[in-house]
Amino acid sequence: MSTAKPMSSVDRALTIVEYLATSPSSGVALSQIAGDLNINKATAHNTLSTLRARHWVEQDAANSYYRLGEGIRPIANYRTSNQRIIDMLHPALTAISQQFNELVHLGTLVGKEVIYLDKIEPDRPIRVVSRIGKTASAVRTGLGRAIIAAQPNRLEALKWFMTEPKLLELSAKTTQEISESVHANFARFDSLGWTQEVEENEPGIACVAVPITIDGRTNVAISITTPIERSPESRRPLYAHGIAAEIAQLPPMLRVSTPPQLSTAPTPEA
Repeated sequence: MSTAKPMSSVDRALTIVEYLATSPSSGVALSQIAGDLNINKATAHNTLSTLRARHWVEQDAANSYYRLGEGIRPIANYRTSNQRIIDMLHPALTAISQQFNELVHLGTLVGKEVIYLDKIEPDRPIRVVSRIGKTASAVRTGLGRAIIAAQPNRLEALKWFMTEPKLLELSAKTTQEISESVHANFARFDSLGWTQEVEENEPGIACVAVPITIDGRTNVAISITTPIERSPESRRPLYAHGIAAEIAQLPPMLRVSTPPQLSTAPTPEA
């Protein structure tokens, strides 16, 4: 019988920091920290003492509660690569949403899923529930399909993406339909430079997505999500080219681009 791997000192310290980051700013008692994290009380105390010495944690003099300290500020102020991308592309997302008055998302891949990094809401209602940080099976979204389609090893990668746990719960027929739809989107990307998802996630909702290359790497995509009545086949290329046009307005020094297929005038999808 296998046993749980003991938590290393680094892992334990990071676990406590993450725990305190989501705890009340008034602090948490040692006994609660140890109990909630299933850590021996003496071990938790020793780890907190080390964190206090580095000023990552401070202890309230009145009630001995622990909370994050000023030493964490450089980490809190650090802009991750994803945050830098969000900051870089947010103006373009805003312009795209204003141009079409539709819901616009920025997403990237995390494992076999796509995660929404940023979104701009339209001024009019749309029957979609989305939030920044939400994840979905990559192969079932326009965003995920766009990023995968732009990869040189996409056929091998697709086999891996199709093993996402949520997909394994579906019927063989549904899984086959998803795979066929993704392959059709590969063909669409090769000829037109964009991908789509039409009523596959939510009835009455369509999505057009374009992969975005930054400094030679295609790790993110931008999508426009609309009710199906506002996204007939003839309009979808306009959405894709609208995304490309706004990206083209970004300063060249940022080295952000869209597929070359989108450099020509849009034509209705056959």
